[in-house]
Amino acid sequence: MSANLDLVRSIYADWERGDFSRADWAHPEFEYVVVGGPEPVSGIGLAGMAEAMRGVLSVWDDHRIEAVECRQLDNERVLVFTRASGRGKASGLDLAQMRAEWIDVLRIRGGKVTRLVTYADRDRALADLGLEAQAVSEESTTPDGEELLRRSIEAVNRRDLDAMLGCLAPDVVYDTSHSGFGVYTGVPAVRGFLEDWFSSYEEFEMVAEEIVDLGNGVGYTILRQRGRPVGSSGEIRRRSASVGLSVNGLFVRLTTYSDIDEARAAAERLAQERGVGGVASERGSCAEGATGPRRGCRAGLSRRRDLGGVG
Repeated sequence: MSANLDLVRSIYADWERGDFSRADWAHPEFEYVVVGGPEPVSGIGLAGMAEAMRGVLSVWDDHRIEAVECRQLDNERVLVFTRASGRGKASGLDLAQMRAEWIDVLRIRGGKVTRLVTYADRDRALADLGLEAQAVSEESTTPDGEELLRRSIEAVNRRDLDAMLGCLAPDVVYDTSHSGFGVYTGVPAVRGFLEDWFSSYEEFEMVAEEIVDLGNGVGYTILRQRGRPVGSSGEIRRRSASVGLSVNGLFVRLTTYSDIDEARAAAERLAQERGVGGVASERGSCAEGATGPRRGCRAGLSRRRDLGGVG
């Protein structure tokens, strides 16, 4: 990981906690610009940024900015997909539920941020940066349960914590109690658990034997895990399963199981509760619910992909 990415991620880690007091990251002549908002906004230095943001911060309680994903564009620039949260002081509106998402581009020289451009229009940002084709391939469709499970597994294998957390809703419930751990609510709590988990292994690999999409945001995966703990020459191997519930392309609940049959049964019950599976599958219908029609549904069968033989 580059020093620039380290710096950017440390800045947004503070902002995600609602702490905007840190100043050591900014160059004295740092420039802040907002593109595509209701009116042009810009400022010089942290004082200028604070003045530019005063109107925003005056409207929202507990305002936070989360870095969903960070990408290094070149030696100086880092692209950040962000998501804001907070509650309207007058209206009580939940900013997270409004899916308030922006793109930030930070220019870094000599270990200091010299320019931060916030784009209110994500399409314009990607066009300005010449990333339209990539945007189409990555963001043109809302991922279903299968795609989210696949992305999360790939992120774990890369130890890409930001990408993993980018699959989660802000108020996600991550239940590992069936596997002998605890229940973690909210992205910050999940982040802490995963940081501890990643740090306990020198090597780790997770392979999906099977991913099953039951429709309407419900899916599960059967996993083979192999890892070498820190300070050990031996390997730990185990087989487990995860059940996910997604809404609007983000997991609102993830549950891990050591018992595969228990996981499968839990997923099927959840699908039935949400009006999918059970009777609907027997009738051969393609149920349609909160997340839209089941992509690739045929004769009411759950979409299923076997991934055995890998790893």
